[in-house]
Amino acid sequence: MKILLDTNFLVYCAKQKIDYVSEMPAGEIVVLSSVVSELEKLAEKAEKARDKESAKFALSLLKHNKIKIIKTKEKSADKAILEMAEKEDVVATMDKELKEKLKGKTRILSIRKGKRLEIL
Repeated sequence: MKILLDTNFLVYCAKQKIDYVSEMPAGEIVVLSSVVSELEKLAEKAEKARDKESAKFALSLLKHNKIKIIKTKEKSADKAILEMAEKEDVVATMDKELKEKLKGKTRILSIRKGKRLEIL
């Protein structure tokens, strides 16, 4: 089972100081190259300083935890996730629109009650 991490999930975890790696269910944690690109853009161009710092921290956590990066041709992270997600995969996201699009296609991992990871 692969667990695909979405941009907003990573930024939320960074802001809330959630150790998503130790809380994840068993499986291979991966991030798509389009998600990494979105984080890099946020780290440079986010309007709020806290968003910039959270994106930088999220990027550093990916490197520190040696999260596997899967190259994608799609530039939009959400489109790439929709293309990659399969029934046996789990997508970690906080994005309501993406959750709606993923319903019935794959399982969704989200954060509930502040800091608890839960598969929907």
